Amino acid sequence: MERSTRTILGAIDLIRPGNCLIIGFAALVGYTIGGGSDPLKASLLFLGAAMLGAWGNIINDFFDLEVDKVNKPWRPLARGIITPRQGLTLGLLLASLGIASSIYVSLVCGALAVASFLLLFIYSWRAKSSGLPGNILVSLLSALNIIYGGVASPKPQLSILPSIYAFTIILGRELAKSLEDIKGDAEAGIKTIAVQHGPRTAMQASGAVLLALVAISPLPALFLGYSTRYLALALLGVDLPILYSLRLLWRNPVANAWRATRILKIPLFMGLLAFLLG
Repeated sequence: MERSTRTILGAIDLIRPGNCLIIGFAALVGYTIGGGSDPLKASLLFLGAAMLGAWGNIINDFFDLEVDKVNKPWRPLARGIITPRQGLTLGLLLASLGIASSIYVSLVCGALAVASFLLLFIYSWRAKSSGLPGNILVSLLSALNIIYGGVASPKPQLSILPSIYAFTIILGRELAKSLEDIKGDAEAGIKTIAVQHGPRTAMQASGAVLLALVAISPLPALFLGYSTRYLALALLGVDLPILYSLRLLWRNPVANAWRATRILKIPLFMGLLAFLLG
């Protein structure tokens, strides 16, 4: 394979397109739930969120280079397919485009985009190594993504509930991810719950957060007027994958962590879809 082709494929892998699509979709959910219907605004919000998500993925790998050589040696920077300088340049270009798209929608969206850009940098640079505070910050950023779409809509307050939902799922998943990266995190001195208190405690913390979400997932249908479509998607698309992932973690927290955290991407998407259709 030619070097240029390998570089292009490495760049695509670096930005993690699947994650970016979910991030863009989350912004669309916030906008649509709030009554937004302008196709241009919707497109710009999707692109702005997705590009800033790509920046977050890239800057995370940039600062995690040495850790990824232990935890995830297949990542493009760790393998040397993309140089750190190339990755950083790509990330800054995408972030600039994301911020520009956001400003075009509104100054409030632009301000949120700049805040997200800075917080993503701070998270990867410093906060991630703090353990639980870093987990909370990245969960807040995920929730902010829905608010970002909501503020461009006529009824931004309607984006609050799905943003709480997203925060809870991401926090539970981040706690589980500390099991996935425990070896490299310990060598790098990153103070995750798994490193400081052991895999079983991290699994229990993740389980407590995610089971709380399972417990409250029917409430919007029971008390807030959400439809049976919401309830069906919440029970089948959110609760069942969460329970299955927790079963995997209970059996072997470290060995099953990678598989469990990939499964936990399903309830994030399905939860957004449930709010959108419900």
